Amino acid sequence: MSGAHGRETRRFRGRHADALRQVAPAGCGAGTAARPAHQQHTGGAADGEAHVRVWRVEELRRQLESVLYFLEAAPLPQELGHAVAEARAWQEEITPANPTRPAPAFVRALENTVQITQDFLARHTVAATYVHLDTEQSLWDEHERLEAVSGPHCRHVSVRQHDVATRGWPLDQRPGFSRLLSDIEEGRVQLLVVRSTADLAPADTRPDDQMQSIEAITAWLYRHRARLLCADQVTLPSHTTYSRRSVRRT
Repeated sequence: MSGAHGRETRRFRGRHADALRQVAPAGCGAGTAARPAHQQHTGGAADGEAHVRVWRVEELRRQLESVLYFLEAAPLPQELGHAVAEARAWQEEITPANPTRPAPAFVRALENTVQITQDFLARHTVAATYVHLDTEQSLWDEHERLEAVSGPHCRHVSVRQHDVATRGWPLDQRPGFSRLLSDIEEGRVQLLVVRSTADLAPADTRPDDQMQSIEAITAWLYRHRARLLCADQVTLPSHTTYSRRSVRRT
């Protein structure tokens, strides 16, 4: 293993190991290691804090499971794929010594692991932008704005697609979106970036409309290990500027 991928793999493995080693003093040590004082008593505020930590551990495990699910579809070199497999093994094997009273250090280590893995996913995600317009005006300005929104969530945008005056059409009948289908289904794109859900489904769409409601679209994307990012749900820093990257314009 050599080069940039080798260095990244070592960093990924090392940072995961550093995060999880924080668990050892509180949950994985042997012998007579002392417990934190608030875990040596029952009742009162300590029980409430323990309950919050139990809930937090469950939430973090769900987040990590979701990130690893999407990472397994990302275009990773073989050695990086091995690192992801190791992270999944850690996620399944590392547990607090007392599941009903996880130590604060265990929660912090799990938070760190989730953050590291989310950052890793962003660096290896390929995105596509999709815009629906009533006219052709401002088309590429809209794509540039979506690309700026996608920056923290992907490595780059590789595909830009759009449709004009097809609002209300099923997605698989829109020419632009139809061209995206194979990119998503074949794993070339792992993130779909749109301005809002209105670009995908009309406001009056019923939730049970096949491949037309946002619920159906999100479920379809999930089955193909892809995610949906809506620009109207993301706040950009005021200093953000648009920059052109290498994309495939179709």
